[in-house]
Amino acid sequence: MRKSLIFVALLPFSLTLAVPAAGAVQAVPAQGAAQANSLRPALEAYRAKNYEEARRLAAPLVAMDDPDAQFLMAQLNENGLGGPQDKPAARTLYVKSAMAGHPYAQYALGELAFRGDGVQQNYNRAAGWYAKAAESGHTLAMVRLGYLYSTGQGVPEDANRAAELFEQAADAGEPAAQYHLGLAYLTGTGKPHSYAQAANWFEQAAEQGDADSQYNLALILEAGLGIESNPERAVYWLKQAAAQGLLPAYTSLGLLAYNGKGMPQSSKEAADWFEKAAEGGDAEGQFLYAVALAEGTGRSQDLTKALDWAEKSVASSAGEPQEVVAERTGLRDQLEEMLIAQRTVRPQPRNEQTLQAPQTLAAQTPSVETPVRAQPQETRVASVEPEEDEDAGEDDKPKRRKLRD
Repeated sequence: MRKSLIFVALLPFSLTLAVPAAGAVQAVPAQGAAQANSLRPALEAYRAKNYEEARRLAAPLVAMDDPDAQFLMAQLNENGLGGPQDKPAARTLYVKSAMAGHPYAQYALGELAFRGDGVQQNYNRAAGWYAKAAESGHTLAMVRLGYLYSTGQGVPEDANRAAELFEQAADAGEPAAQYHLGLAYLTGTGKPHSYAQAANWFEQAAEQGDADSQYNLALILEAGLGIESNPERAVYWLKQAAAQGLLPAYTSLGLLAYNGKGMPQSSKEAADWFEKAAEGGDAEGQFLYAVALAEGTGRSQDLTKALDWAEKSVASSAGEPQEVVAERTGLRDQLEEMLIAQRTVRPQPRNEQTLQAPQTLAAQTPSVETPVRAQPQETRVASVEPEEDEDAGEDDKPKRRKLRD
């Protein structure tokens, strides 16, 4: 079985995140006490989901060019709340509010330009609006701008500048920034490589409910990278991430359950976690569940079902490293051969039907890899080289597995 886990995580925010979703409202910085008092009834109506009333109360202030009211009305128009959806009208109001210095409107315009929502996609323009919002202390704008610097989209690629922005927002308590700063330390990108610092920032984000930080923190704790190993605490954070539906956490919990690390050993519980991951579409979970079914580990042996999951794992392996695809393809091919043999030859005793050692659960050893959260268009992965134990034998060292670049 695998002796450590695999770093797999997603970006801390979806690039489809725009201005607040229906039913939510961003805190609206007041331009003055009088304006804040005037807008309060509209905000209260918004929070109570009485959107028609919010529109009615905000309209007079919009006519008076109140930036906060313009931003609120833009959100209502953007999301079609309390009236028809009108994105052009929303953008017009965002521009008016942003030109008056409203950081949330500036951030919203950055989002529209980044996504190409109602306007031509323009990373340079997005960076400009994010920069204006960041100057006013908008922490998510700092994260977005940092992301652009880290990828060189719309601005020159600059890992150091990206890390500076992540750190500024992280210090202000933004979990998305804390995740990215942890990743910077983990990969040594814009910051010196440090597992301890990575764990520190992942933990701060994890405590705020960031599932991917919970996952990465768990893997550092399980492997004891730069900090004392704590499998029990790793299990705790993996379960927190799994409760939020993070599929790699299911697979990792299955591995720990199988090995009895951080929790009682249970082949059945391991298979349960693998099945959940497999049904959710996780390729590694599909592969491990196929192996469990093939061996009868935690499940009754069922080569037909095992083949079905092995085929799904192979189909989900696009973009994976060659050795990973070969491993999954090898399992599928071997299962096909075994089923053909069952149909054409008298059944053999089970000890002659089991899979060859490289394909068995007991033979699986993981790698320590560091992915970054997936964007809608791409997945970026950075490998992390673990500190090797000089006293470990060759059989105790995990095999390396590359993930997507």
